[in-house]
Amino acid sequence: MEKITIKAQPRTSTGKGPARRMRVEGLVPANIIGSGEAKSASVVEKEIQKLIDSGIRKATLIDLELDGKSEKVFVKEIQRFPHTGQIRHIDFYKVTPGKKIQTTVAIKTTGVAKGSKAGGQFEHLVHEIKVKSTPEDLTDVITVDVTGLDIGMMIKVSELPHPQSWEILVNGDPIVASCNKTKAILAAERAEKAEADAAKGKPAAKKGAKK
Repeated sequence: MEKITIKAQPRTSTGKGPARRMRVEGLVPANIIGSGEAKSASVVEKEIQKLIDSGIRKATLIDLELDGKSEKVFVKEIQRFPHTGQIRHIDFYKVTPGKKIQTTVAIKTTGVAKGSKAGGQFEHLVHEIKVKSTPEDLTDVITVDVTGLDIGMMIKVSELPHPQSWEILVNGDPIVASCNKTKAILAAERAEKAEADAAKGKPAAKKGAKK
């Protein structure tokens, strides 16, 4: 995972007034939550917006620098003003080395399924899963190569590549991606079967035939 760093400044004043003045100065009020405490801070709006625009995910770990120390955090919640979309407040969650955290990891596919090239319908059904992982083993996205996926084949959650230390929190073993037969393929198969039956001397089934 690429290292991402953002700087924060200590914040001593709280309330609507000081927060409003901070936003005028291009800062965003923030809380850093973890280890049973919450620290008040602020971050530069342009920097945090750039970070969000870069495509950070729920499980993206960030090195947050505050008071000369660097702590690993991820974005827990972003509040925005409903009419303008401007960031109103942001909460960071501080992680503890070696201690498992529960978060959501994205699932991305790469390549073109073999079955798609043969006329099948590729479907990506599960786009994220909940996991428990230590910060050291955490990655914010699982990338699955679907190149070898032929018509009638599927990839389940249990087949996803992931560190052995992860606890995947899902019910059952859902299908992540599959390549299915289309209506055109099914129709062609029926027609082929009918021709084969006719060649063997079997009468073709008639629609709506009375018993």
